[in-house]
Amino acid sequence: MSNETYFNLPNSPDEFGVKLPTADLRKIDYTSLEFDTITRAAIEYIKTYYPAQFNDFVENNGIIMMVDLISFIASAIAERGEVLVQESFLPTSYSREAVANHLSLINEQIHTATPAVVDIEASVPSPLQTSLQIPAGVIFNLTGADGKSLTYEMFRAPNNWTDSIQVLPGKRGVVAFGIEGKFDTPFVAISAGGANQVIDIIADNILSDPIFVNIKSGSLVKEWKRVLIIERSGPEDQVYEVITIDGGIRIKFGDDKAGKAPLAGEEATVLYRVGGGSRGRIGSGRINTTRPFQPDPPASAPVEVSFNNPKPSQGGMDEEVISDAKKRAPREAATLNAAVSGPDYAQMASSFSHPVFGTVSKSVATVRTSLNANIVELYVLAEGTDEPVKPSVGLKKGLKNYLEEINVLSDEVRVLDGSIKRIKLEANIVLNRNAIASTVKDQVEKAVKDLFDVTKFDMGQELHIDDISTAIKGIDGVSFTTIFQPADDILKTGKLADPNEYGIGINELIVLGETQLRFYYEA
Repeated sequence: MSNETYFNLPNSPDEFGVKLPTADLRKIDYTSLEFDTITRAAIEYIKTYYPAQFNDFVENNGIIMMVDLISFIASAIAERGEVLVQESFLPTSYSREAVANHLSLINEQIHTATPAVVDIEASVPSPLQTSLQIPAGVIFNLTGADGKSLTYEMFRAPNNWTDSIQVLPGKRGVVAFGIEGKFDTPFVAISAGGANQVIDIIADNILSDPIFVNIKSGSLVKEWKRVLIIERSGPEDQVYEVITIDGGIRIKFGDDKAGKAPLAGEEATVLYRVGGGSRGRIGSGRINTTRPFQPDPPASAPVEVSFNNPKPSQGGMDEEVISDAKKRAPREAATLNAAVSGPDYAQMASSFSHPVFGTVSKSVATVRTSLNANIVELYVLAEGTDEPVKPSVGLKKGLKNYLEEINVLSDEVRVLDGSIKRIKLEANIVLNRNAIASTVKDQVEKAVKDLFDVTKFDMGQELHIDDISTAIKGIDGVSFTTIFQPADDILKTGKLADPNEYGIGINELIVLGETQLRFYYEA
């Protein structure tokens, strides 16, 4: 016997139990459901069909008040419906939660902030007779560019969060790994048992990596393994998945079918770091302090250890903005984690980040065929303190190794330096006589800065003078502007960067250089 239930559609509106409105009411146009339009349509309807029954259209009349109330409710319902429809599709959704839910369907997430990293030199005044152990996680408190506190921690090497940093006998120092941020207070939860348990941790600036989950059962503590997709796990796999949610993270466990579920009463401890973002970037010499540490026996007196960062930090990215995530994630998912075409290589390179050597900011790839292989020439720029910079040797080597694991065997990958095309901007700007010069000047400078924001430019992207003129003339108080430099549109050359070419090469990125903006009042 079947358990299926069949539903027969009604043959007429009466079978629904809801009757259609009368023919007269069906003449109202409901297509523009906002307050003023609804109110105007309702009043026109009354004037047209009931002129003898009602003609008192003053605001304090009870009927008009009822019309206003109905119009308000109708517009609110219409607005809510519009929001629901927009949030139902990735291209039109605008809330973080909706975008995150859409991306989860293609196994993608919004990229969270990443921390800046830096080399830290730990040195002693003279060679040691015995080893000196510096514990992992030495903290350096600084002040960021935004005037707020900034924390760096020092470790032996990337992803080594426990081993001490060792200065060997006869040596005067060692180079250690510094990373912005810190380990926050561990989050502890007691399992209630059952399938699909979750732990929500709400805290500012939680970094997506590292995140450790230790499960304590009696006196036994075991570290469970993090996986990308828990549904691919076996029933006995001690694994968890990390999902980014508004204001924090969610730790998701299995259901004893796909991933093991913690037993009731077991204690889960979550270790995570907080920090990240461009505010964590520092220049050379920002870490400059001395602290005493005790060498190994038989040495008895502590030794002053000097800490310094000889080079600026690398990396440090802000959380991905919603508009960028909506463009990036579908393209990245479409590669199926395999690089075949030039756009595949560029897309996967643009998402590459190395724990030591920084993050790729911009990338473009060309593919040409040789006798035995396709030669992929990948031009990249790295994330810099203020603007993209040429990548380090380590970043290029790390990117090459990453791509060679996912590309086809017949492709030879070459990672090369991208180029910066610095544009000089010179313009005269004429203001209205009634404009406040200082206010307009600030707004124009901000508009120019926004126009040349490197996040809005791709390598090889053109620049049109009309775009500059439109941005400046769009500021209230500006009458007109004359742009002297650039003298003409900077168009694509279709070739690699050439300093003798006026246009933009395929491996070049436009950035704003010297700026001369002269302001005048109109005659």
